[in-house]
Amino acid sequence: MVSKSLITSLNNIKGLDLNLLLTFEAVYQHRSVTKAAGLLNISPPAISQSLTKLREFFGDPLFVREGKGLVVTTTAESLHALLSEHFHALLDNLNNFSDKNIKSRFVIHATPYAALRILPEIFSMIEKSGINCEIVHLSSDPNFDNAEDILIYRKADIIFDTTSHYGFSTITEPYTVEKAVAICRKDHPRLKDKLTHESMKTEKSTFLNIKSNGLQQTQSDIENYFGERTFSFSSSSLHVNASIVERSDSVSFIPEWFARKFSDIYNFKILECDFSPQPVNIFMTYNKASLRNNNFVGLLNIIKECKSSFK
Repeated sequence: MVSKSLITSLNNIKGLDLNLLLTFEAVYQHRSVTKAAGLLNISPPAISQSLTKLREFFGDPLFVREGKGLVVTTTAESLHALLSEHFHALLDNLNNFSDKNIKSRFVIHATPYAALRILPEIFSMIEKSGINCEIVHLSSDPNFDNAEDILIYRKADIIFDTTSHYGFSTITEPYTVEKAVAICRKDHPRLKDKLTHESMKTEKSTFLNIKSNGLQQTQSDIENYFGERTFSFSSSSLHVNASIVERSDSVSFIPEWFARKFSDIYNFKILECDFSPQPVNIFMTYNKASLRNNNFVGLLNIIKECKSSFK
């Protein structure tokens, strides 16, 4: 609902840059243009220009030079009294909102596999470190999600993705590498322990349907080696593809870590292969501005410490 009183107030004051009130308070507190400039990290001429605009808006000199300092006028005293209650409270609230030590809830965007692979180890380290924060995982889909928009609009603090996202406001770092292996069900009627170029010609495959640059490069390597494969099933889920392999004669290429962790659960086996496709890189991306948050830096340090666990 639109507040009519707020709209009226905005219309009445739209000729005033509210940033000028910061300048006013800085000069009022220090009675010095130079000291106010130091406080606000701007030049003394910029302070003087702001005072000129304030004087024009209020129709009063506000500050009068006397000796080496400034003396406030009655209008300036009244303005300060008006601001001291509400404006200072607003500044305090804004400072608390953006305080480097306040934020304790961090959102991580990652594909289901990247989250399964990476987040448990990171969360375990967070618990051991004693950092008081909440981690929220939002599942991302490379087919639909735009990682750059996610970061720009602050929908997430960190993204783990198989695509690197380089920009002026973001930092992207390689985090881990995932090697792909071939699998089939343990009692496959034709494949024993090895998958060859010749044997692949008579087998059907599952396809991991994710449009990611890194993953597509690996899929292209597999296709170039084995030739055009016959796909019997496709899914964007590794778990679904593994379940299909368990109940069919299909062959699938999946991350080695996933294969070793879930081979007994899904009753499949890892096949030796005389071909090694290009590994898939997983990158970590975050906003540079987040480095101003102490809790985020603490979380980031833990994530980087965990990096060696994924080699």
